Amino acid sequence: MDIGGTKIQLVLCDDELRIVDSRRAESPKGKILATAIEMAAELAVGARGIGIGAAGVIDPNGAVAATTEVFPGWEGTNLTEGVSRELGLPVVVDNDANAFLHGEATAGAARGYRHAFGITVGTGIGGALISDGVLLRGAGGGAGEIGHTPGFGTELCTCGARGHLESVASGLSISRRYGAGIRAGLVAERARNGDEDAVRVFAEAGTALGQAIAVVATVLDSQIAVLGGGVIGAWDLLEPTCRETVQATVLPTNADLVIQPAELGDHAVAIGAAALARAAGRAS
Repeated sequence: MDIGGTKIQLVLCDDELRIVDSRRAESPKGKILATAIEMAAELAVGARGIGIGAAGVIDPNGAVAATTEVFPGWEGTNLTEGVSRELGLPVVVDNDANAFLHGEATAGAARGYRHAFGITVGTGIGGALISDGVLLRGAGGGAGEIGHTPGFGTELCTCGARGHLESVASGLSISRRYGAGIRAGLVAERARNGDEDAVRVFAEAGTALGQAIAVVATVLDSQIAVLGGGVIGAWDLLEPTCRETVQATVLPTNADLVIQPAELGDHAVAIGAAALARAAGRAS
């Protein structure tokens, strides 16, 4: 399961993480978990376990420890208990960005790299870290939350703070900063058609994203940054200022950093969650 602010994406995978079947729906406010369980009830028949990549900070017990205003009522939800009770299968839960990076490291762009990080740019912005082959989760499950680091201006973030990366580069912020109630996808179309305001908004988002990548790469001495999420569908608009910013700011030791979109596309989080469930099943 990939449970996000915009969509719920489910995949049924075989032992080699190849997709056998899938389901997708929009995330209904106030009924996200119930909808995900209803969708999974049919798809999970015959499955040996369920992996969930969910929005928010996920604690070690599989509960949502922190989230933003995009998910009213989501904080405190215990996904492990709720899904395992309803579907009768072992459940593994992690933050969606962690699942995303685990999927890319297992079967996608970061395969073979021992030092990698991922940034998911969608409704909000998430991040995940792999150091020396280990997925880092931190003391409370919040390691890698690059979207809520400061230093990116003064605009209000969905978490209530100001100046976070998410306040400049997320899908919601791109829409807000362009104005007129236009969603990020349409802003991208307008940018490609020469709308100067739309071009500027994406250029600024790309610069902010480049700053974030440079910080993480320098701190972790990473080999690759993998980018995912719906907004990366506009990578052609983000890439120029993003790469320019990274190259202008990183140390020579990070000059060879690989920056590329996810290979697993829209299914990256769900496949990564399936990989987490597979790993847990093998360990038991």
